[in-house]
Amino acid sequence: MFLSALKNFSKTERLFVLFALLTGFFINCDYSIIRPVSNAVFLSAYGSKLFPYAWLATVPLNLLIVALYNKYLPRFGCFKMLACIAGAITFFNLFCAIFLQHIAWLPFFFYLWKEIYIMLMFQQLWSVIHSTISFDKAKYLYGFFFGFGALGAVLGSILPGFFAVKVGSETLLYATLPIYLALTTCYYFALKATKEGVGMKLDDQKERTSLQAFGHGVKMIGASRYLTFILLIVVLMQVSSTLIDFQFNHMLERTIFDKDLRTQYTGRMLGIVHAATISLQLFGSFLLVHFLGIKRSHFLIPFLLCLNSVAFQFFPFFGVISFAYVSIKSCDFSLFGIIKEMLYIPLKPDEKFRAKAIIDVFAYRSSKAIASALILGLQAFIPFLNWISIALFALWLVIIAFTRQKIDKVLKREA
Repeated sequence: MFLSALKNFSKTERLFVLFALLTGFFINCDYSIIRPVSNAVFLSAYGSKLFPYAWLATVPLNLLIVALYNKYLPRFGCFKMLACIAGAITFFNLFCAIFLQHIAWLPFFFYLWKEIYIMLMFQQLWSVIHSTISFDKAKYLYGFFFGFGALGAVLGSILPGFFAVKVGSETLLYATLPIYLALTTCYYFALKATKEGVGMKLDDQKERTSLQAFGHGVKMIGASRYLTFILLIVVLMQVSSTLIDFQFNHMLERTIFDKDLRTQYTGRMLGIVHAATISLQLFGSFLLVHFLGIKRSHFLIPFLLCLNSVAFQFFPFFGVISFAYVSIKSCDFSLFGIIKEMLYIPLKPDEKFRAKAIIDVFAYRSSKAIASALILGLQAFIPFLNWISIALFALWLVIIAFTRQKIDKVLKREA
């Protein structure tokens, strides 16, 4: 389906698809290296009990970064904004490669920075994709965008999965430099293949402050029941995912004691996650949307994840929480991500860039603050966290039931 459809594309459209695929590939490749390193270094420096405090601390940093992004994006344009952020990422990761072992607070800030910048990179890529790809093409193209990114993630996970013990976790951070040079180049050529070209910009609303720019995006979400629905499902998914993430890291700390072995185990788990998502992204997403449609697909995901949490409730072992971790991450990175991204296609350009930044960067990562409050309130009753996940999945199903008519109305208008 994908290859046959490409034959009907113009040369410029093919170039856009190619370089957008490569951009996603390199974003995922880098993150598969950075994530297990930051988790393992954080655990060794502070232990799993400080994870909730780190997630709470991401909120003000997240607010600042998204506010600055929404303010300066119309002025800089898409490419200059990405180049600035890519430069900051590369500099800080190389700084951490040298000084993580020597500065006591650096593992904490490195963990916060990693949590935010990856979502900002995906935000910039997907906003351009939504502005370029039509809804009909998205039904079969989006799965391949995600699938090719997963290939990058699998490739990236090889480094921490097999070389962390040999070279040390911090040394792996040097891979950011060549990866981000390639990523920025591919993003440039992807923009060059769009109608607007490399200078793609939004209309400048001339807000005076970063908070006004942030507030502009919040108002768009508040005025739209459709955007509010996207916000709610993103929050519910991320709160549930964070609760399972914490339980996984809590048992990882109690089961594996060596830092580099933790990096290795997490890297291998993420390798399994990314390998599992490839088939879902390349084939499962298209089949899901084709046979069930967008609305039924949104019902299926929380239902399956709820069953997964129920299974862990009856078998609370490290192997089972590892399976639960792999399952929810695979779903988040594949089926949920694809059908959630498709919801943005009918929206206006300002909603695709700025409102989407509020939802997919600020709300996405700040959802961990909600999970953190639950974790901190239940430190002595960690097994009870899984019941909360089950309740959140049930709430998710109820929200979809009440919003299904609005979803149908907006998507039919686009189709």
